[in-house]
Amino acid sequence: MIDRERAPWWLWPNLLSLDAPLVALAWFWMFAKAWGVVSLPVSLPITMALAVWAIYAVDRVVDSRKSSPRASLERRHYFHRKYRWIFITVVIVVAIWSIYASLLVLSQTVLFYSFLVILLVTCYFALVIFQRSDQHTGLMKNALAGMTFSYGVAAGVHAYSPIVSFHQMVISQEVILFGGICILNMTAIDFWELEGEDGEDASALIGTGCLLLAGLAMFFSTQSDAFNKPFFYAVMIGSAGIYILNRCRTRLDQDGRRLWVDLVLLAPVGVYWLWITFYERNLA
Repeated sequence: MIDRERAPWWLWPNLLSLDAPLVALAWFWMFAKAWGVVSLPVSLPITMALAVWAIYAVDRVVDSRKSSPRASLERRHYFHRKYRWIFITVVIVVAIWSIYASLLVLSQTVLFYSFLVILLVTCYFALVIFQRSDQHTGLMKNALAGMTFSYGVAAGVHAYSPIVSFHQMVISQEVILFGGICILNMTAIDFWELEGEDGEDASALIGTGCLLLAGLAMFFSTQSDAFNKPFFYAVMIGSAGIYILNRCRTRLDQDGRRLWVDLVLLAPVGVYWLWITFYERNLA
């Protein structure tokens, strides 16, 4: 039974829904660098991370209520179901802060950008609520979630960017590629639970998606200037990480895959930081 097992220490960020905000903050910084945004209020990344946490917490609480029996719940869903009132209370506090920050603390442009994210989040939860309880690999759900996450991370940064218009942000290469990595990440987590022939077909689909996304990032890197190339390289590294993890999936248990799939999305940020650090030093 899940409730009798002691979770390893490295799984607690996942149990507490802290993994998604950490990834969001890392790529938030990369979006700011890629778009040349040098002045951002501290309250912006804090509000963004809290909003991401709240959305993920609500999503897991909803998923845990739809699943039965309790023994079949994944560890993180069981944890959210057991402590759902604590999570719901904190979510309400986060929602109050987010509304206050959007109206009175942050730029009014952020409020305008947030309407797109709120619309996508509403569509996502509508899809989740009406999804069958036995359907765990919905590509539409993951595609919507991945793009919502990408826009949610990028929108606040872009609101403080004087260079690119809102329309250009919506169709920007950076947002689309990051959304693609998020979609692959979420779909892989679902598909890795499949077994037999279905599992092999799902693995082949994930591998193909990784190659296509990496190829698209490579193509965009050839069309960009030296300052923007690192972002596309980071996407390529993230795609390669998911591809390798997909090939090695049978060697890891469910908890191990949870850890590594988060690290795969964080690793490109370190490479990006090294790249721009040496690039800036060479310019100096």
